[in-house]
This record gives sequence, C-alpha cells and structure tokens, in this order.
Amino acid sequence: MAIDDDHLTTHFERIWPAHVEALTELLIQLRQQFDGDLDLMLILGIIGTRTQPARLASAMTYAQFTAHDRPTPVSRPINIQSVAECSGIARETVRRKVGRLENMGLVTREANGNLLVTPQATGELTPSTEASLRYMAVMRKHYGNEGQHS
Repeated sequence: MAIDDDHLTTHFERIWPAHVEALTELLIQLRQQFDGDLDLMLILGIIGTRTQPARLASAMTYAQFTAHDRPTPVSRPINIQSVAECSGIARETVRRKVGRLENMGLVTREANGNLLVTPQATGELTPSTEASLRYMAVMRKHYGNEGQHS
C-alpha cells in the first residue's frame, strides 16, 4: 500500500505509537459501549454513514450534532444486504445484529426494509463519540507537532 504523505512516513516513529495507543483506547471504549461486540459498532457505523452522510455533517458543529432538535438529514437507503456486502459480515449475522441494534433503540427499520440510525443513538453513544473525538485530537496533536519539526 502506497502512502502519499511523506510527513507520515518520515515521522512514523512518533506518530505510529500515538496512533496505536489512542486507537486502542478508542476500541476499548467502543467494545464497552457495545457489550464486547465490535461488529455491532461496525454495522451501526455503516448505517450511520447513510443516515448522516459526511457531506451533511461537514457544516455541523458538535453541539448541533448532539442537539435533540436537529433536523433529520435526507438519508440514502441501506438495507441488510447492503450492510452485509459493505462490511463483509454474513447477511444472516447482519440480520441478527440489526435486530439487536433495534432492541437497543439505536436503529429502526422502515416498512421497505431500509435501516436508519435513531435520534436516541446520538445521546446513548455520546461516550463513544467523545472517545472518537479524543482519538482525533491525539492524532492531530501528534501529527501537528511533527509538522513543526520538519
């Protein structure tokens, strides 16, 4: 795999350990949030990319994202088969795990089979969202500090 960013490869010895440590902390938080089942998190993440596409989130602050009254974005449809194809997880396993996400109140299924992340998910997943933000902050700090040494 080619890496286009010379900065990352030049300062690998400092960036890589920070990444591994911060990513490990993030994965621990996600594992706790999802009762040890990281596939649940992956499936929810895939559904979420359709419910809240990055192009819509780019104009949103964290406070707006966590607001209970934020407008519901226009989502692109995704169903169990699409999640299975995207994730590489067997369709039947995705079906069971989507059922679990529904029981947790994090996902809803429309009459046509399309899946949506619920507004409730934002609040319940705040610890994981904040862990993700901490990961990004650590990486920015280490990447940014390395940029000063070049």
